[in-house]
Parts: sequence; structure tokens; C-alpha cells
Amino acid sequence: MARKASPAWCLSAALLLVALGIASAGPALVPDSVKPDPKGDGYIVSFTLNVTVAYGAPSCFARSIVLTSGYFEPAIVINQGDTLRINLINNIPASFPTVSDGISIHYHGLRMSGPAAWLDGVSYIGLCPVAPGSSYQYEFKVNDPPGTYLWHDHAAGFKGDGLEGPLIVLPPRAGPPVLPQPGAAPAWPPAAQPDLWSYDGDETLFLGDWYHATTSSMLFRLNQPFDNAKVTNDSGAWNWVGNPQAVLVNGAGFYGDCSLYPVAGGGPTPPACAPSAFTVAAGRSAQQPWASNNNPGCTHTQVTVQPGKTYRLRLVNAALLVYMTVCFEGHNVTLIAADAVPVAPVSTQCVDVNSGQRIDVLLKADQPAANYWISVVPQYRTGAPAGYAVLHYAAAGVNASTFPATTAPQPVSITPWSDSMNAKVVLAPELLVPSTDPKVARYRRPGQASLAPPAAASKLVYVNLSQPLFNENGQLRWALDNVAMPRTPPCQPLLSSLRKDPKYLTKQAVPASQLNGTGVGPNVLVGTAGKSRTTPVYYEGLSPVPVYPSVGLHIVELAGGAVVDLIVNNNPANSFNGDLRPVDGPTRIAMEQHPFHLHGHRFWVLGRGTGGNYNASAHAAGLNTANPSYRDTVTIAAGGWAYLRFVADNPGIWPFHCHILPHIFMGQQLYFVEDIKNLAPPPSKTPKCPSACRYNFAPYTKSWLRAKYGMSGWELPPL
Repeated sequence: MARKASPAWCLSAALLLVALGIASAGPALVPDSVKPDPKGDGYIVSFTLNVTVAYGAPSCFARSIVLTSGYFEPAIVINQGDTLRINLINNIPASFPTVSDGISIHYHGLRMSGPAAWLDGVSYIGLCPVAPGSSYQYEFKVNDPPGTYLWHDHAAGFKGDGLEGPLIVLPPRAGPPVLPQPGAAPAWPPAAQPDLWSYDGDETLFLGDWYHATTSSMLFRLNQPFDNAKVTNDSGAWNWVGNPQAVLVNGAGFYGDCSLYPVAGGGPTPPACAPSAFTVAAGRSAQQPWASNNNPGCTHTQVTVQPGKTYRLRLVNAALLVYMTVCFEGHNVTLIAADAVPVAPVSTQCVDVNSGQRIDVLLKADQPAANYWISVVPQYRTGAPAGYAVLHYAAAGVNASTFPATTAPQPVSITPWSDSMNAKVVLAPELLVPSTDPKVARYRRPGQASLAPPAAASKLVYVNLSQPLFNENGQLRWALDNVAMPRTPPCQPLLSSLRKDPKYLTKQAVPASQLNGTGVGPNVLVGTAGKSRTTPVYYEGLSPVPVYPSVGLHIVELAGGAVVDLIVNNNPANSFNGDLRPVDGPTRIAMEQHPFHLHGHRFWVLGRGTGGNYNASAHAAGLNTANPSYRDTVTIAAGGWAYLRFVADNPGIWPFHCHILPHIFMGQQLYFVEDIKNLAPPPSKTPKCPSACRYNFAPYTKSWLRAKYGMSGWELPPL
């Protein structure tokens, strides 16, 4: 990680800072223990994730944040072939305002096959969330390729408050570690097999957008009526989360790095960013006149390099909202991996990475010794702030405590990747042919001859994106195939229901007449319930696409072994009868980009386009079936499309959703129900399920919020 200290010191210092009410961003978590696995040739590596609420100021503005074992967004490091044991302890107070009680950890990008399908971490699919004051132990073998992943909460909004971090899978090790003393990092022997690449150092740049209100407080507002005609004094009006207040690199940034919005009357161009200090002192200062008196201060991340050496930089976009372009002043970097899969080398100065994506690059410190900007620029969000880190050459005459002498690069001067640049990110050629080289073979699963895509598909699934406005209650939602999907109730895992009754979903599939009758409109049933299902099940293949927008559990069933072609089209907001208001409805045609993530799988990106929906006669000939990229998160361009292919070879229930948190909260997801008859048995112990739970579409009225949480400052919207 970028800021280093001895692990033992970091752990004790972090605990001291927490005791003082101050948060720290730390390095990789130190394992509780590392023991030989009696069931295999790897090790069982155990970590404790003790989740608490503290007061911190990653952006120089103090507010409530979430820490994990005393750290803000710490990394978890594991070796391929080892068993990961996570003891998750929820010490977030039950009184802390949240859109969904409990927490659950998703291991983003890991396949989670076999028994691990129950542990994927999406609440109420495999397991119920871990309630306040409770704990749960996840345990599964990590057979995924070495590379860069991330972990984050997938139950409520806590990932936007700090409940997330890098997840790094290293190559297998040659032997057991040495544990010098309790609380110290294990000393590992060299890797049994080297990487495909050689480099002298390994750094992670964990990127996030940061808001000065807690995530749940912003999500509450998304359930208030968008339609002014439906707004009441108790409901309040819909309020978008807006641009973030800062961009963090490894948990550090400064909300004053650039202004949040354009100068009044100045048009759409944001003003110049102007980082004013490398380290901002605690308390009030000239640089932070609006920060609170007990602000613990903050700093910008510094990446230190030795002249002439080569470094692997792991770029992880964990943003709630923002697509980012990362630029390295004066340096070209070489792309080596995308979403943990090696790619053909590409040289570039700037790297695009969307929410949920990970890009690994090699940087050679071959420029004159100095300090250089690492700029992180939001795209497609006019007026959003940029973030900055410093690439520091450890050499005589280079002051480690100063910013570069050059002007900070401005957001308006950095554009996102072109279509031609995106098309260069393709599978590494050595992965496309059979190979016995263990450095190559570790990226394949048993039985895979290569990572070349199958020649043809056996199932075709179209998914159309839109943003309907529900006339019954005035709520604005995101929909796939005209279905906006809520989460919970019932308050029990869907996998458990299917295991008990394989026809559970088909029995509840909605008849076409209920969704498509003239004048019927959407079926909006929201609120708080227990074990019974109170929204319909839209079962693709048994029910036609709804003519009118609907709310329901959206299911696509896949047979084991099917080769699936998934075509995603990004349509105007009001498509498919999505806004029946006579005046405003026809004008609501906006579109935006969406990073879509598929759990339990990687997919081949055969093609992407802009300027309308996929059209086979116009686009099929241009699909890349020879050496496409192989990802788990893909960007669907505004007004564009993506053509994806994957193999349904992982029994379980796997969400396909936009990785922008407010969008998934507003319904932009569906579930692939895959080969359930071959699902592995559930774990022997599971978290206790609540007797009642809330839909994420629940109407969070002012009176309800006051009754449950009272008036608690930044955690709640204005009441």
C-alpha cells in the first residue's frame, strides 16, 4: 500500500487513534493466524473484521465513518489456493441510521463456486446479513487467479462510509510462513511460481469518491417522490446524491482540491483545481475554514519510487458513483491486467477504470528525479472534483513533503478513453492457447484448455435499461426489461427457499395479464414485512416483458453448462411507457453510462457500441470472438450497448447489476438462477435472519425517520 509502516506499529497506532476518536487508513490487515490446511496443500488464513463507527476526516471534513479492525478501507491479502477465513463482527450500533439492518461482505470478482456460492455476500440470496451485535465466520478456498479484487459491504450503504478495501490474491507460496510475534505480519517464503511479469515493487491505489453525508442518509432521499404532484410535507421530495465532495486515493484526499460545482454563471466548465497543502493540519486552518474544530486532519497519498525501478500499480475503483481516469504525469504505464486477468500490453499515460473495475499497470521510474502528479479525474459528472496523489522519487534533492512544481492537471483537460483505446484491452495472447506453463495455467480453471471464448451461444438474453417513473407513488426507479427490482422481504435467503422447493419461483411467476393489461400499470408494493413475499416475481421466459413498468423480483433461469450471450442496451429514461406525465414525460430522455457487474462469473466482452441499441445486421460482423477482453465489470455507454458471453458453469444465484450504488438501490439489477439442482449444500452455521426487514423501495418519510432515528445530524437528511 502507499503509506507504509511496520504492521505491529500500525495496529497499535490504529487502536490508539480509534480510542481518541480519530480514524486511520492502514496497510493490509494482519492475519490472526496462518495454519496448514488439513484438507489440502495450502493454508487457512484467518482475519477478524471488527466493524465499528468512528469519527474521521478522510477528506479534511469530519463525519461519522466505518472502520474495520481500526482501519479505514484496509486491504486483505491472500494466496491462490489458500482458504480465507473471515470473522465478521458487526459492532455498528443498531441506532445508527441505515437503509437496511445488518452487514454482509461481498468478495468482488471472486468466482465463489461450490459451497462458497452461499457466501457471495449479497444479503438474502445465500445468507441473511450479520445483525448489529452479532458475528459470522465466512470460510472458503480461493482458487481464483492471482490479481486485484476488492471486498465491500453488500447489504446496506456502508461501503460508501468505509466498509470496503482491496482484496489481493498473490501466487501460491512455496512453504509455510514464519509468524515472529502476535500482531506482526507473517514472513512468507518466496512464491512457488513467479508472476508473468517482473517488477521491483507492488503498490495499490484504492480510489473512491467521498461524500460529507453518510451513504444511507443520501439513499433515504432517493425513495421520496420525484413527481412533484406526489410530494407531501411528510414525504419530502426526491433528491439525487449529486457530485461527491472529494476523491480519495488510499483513503486520503482534500475536499478543497477543487470546487464542487462550476462558478455561478460560468457555464459547464469547472474552475481550476488548486490543492493548497500536501498535509492539512488538524483543526481549523486557512485551507479548511468550514471543517469542524475536532478535525483530525488529512493528507494526500504519496507513492515513493526508486529511480530506474519498475512498479506494479493496482488501480481499484471502489466509487459509489464516479467513473475515473487516472493519469501519471510525465510517465507512460503499461496495462498488464484487467479485472485480475492478464491483457495484451498497452502503453498509455492515462487509465480508465469504472466503479467495480480493477486495472493493473507497470510503471518504470525512468524520468528525472522529482515529484509528479497522479491525478484521478471523474468523467461524465460535470463539476465533480478531481483527486490527487504524488509520485515521489526517493532521490537527493527531491523534497518528499512538497507538491510537484507543475500545475495540477485539470479535469476538463483529461478525456475518457476512446472506443479505439477500449478495443485495445484484450486477453493476453498466451491465455488464448493451451499451455502447460504454470504461470499461464494458474489463470484457468480445471478443464479449461484456454481462455478463448466458446464459438457459439446456446441461449440469448436481451436486457434493456430504462429509468421509469412510477405514477402510483411518484418514485423514480432504474429498471431492466421494465422491471425495477427491490431487495427483501421476505426475510430469508432465496437460495434456501429454492433448495426447499425447486419450483418456488415458477409458482410465484406473475401472469402476463397482471403486468400487461391496459391501464393496469406497475405493481408497487413496498413497506416492511417478514417471511412472506409481497412483491411479484417476474420470471423471464415465463412472463413477457412488461408493457408498463413493474416492481418485482427479476429472474433469468440458466441451465447448467449453457453458453449465454447477454446483450445490454442502454435506452432513454422514459422508454417502455416509463413516464406517462403528459407534459414532463416526453422530455425525460436522458441517459448515462453504467458499470455492470456479474457475480460468480467473468464474461467475454465481444463488442461495445454507442449511438443506439445493438443491431445484428449492423454490428454482428464487428464482434470480437478471437481475443476479446475477459472481465467481471463492463461499462455500458450512455445510449449504447454491450455484447457479453459467459458460460453458466457455477450453480447458484448470481446478481447482474449496475455497480453505481444509488442505481442498484433504485432497482437496476436482476438475478441469474443457475443450475440449482447441482447447488452445493449450505454451510452448517448461518447468521440468524430477522423477523422483519425493509424493502429498499420503502418510503422513508420524515415521520418514520424521526420515530426510528431521531435527529442525528449528518446521518439524516434535513427533516
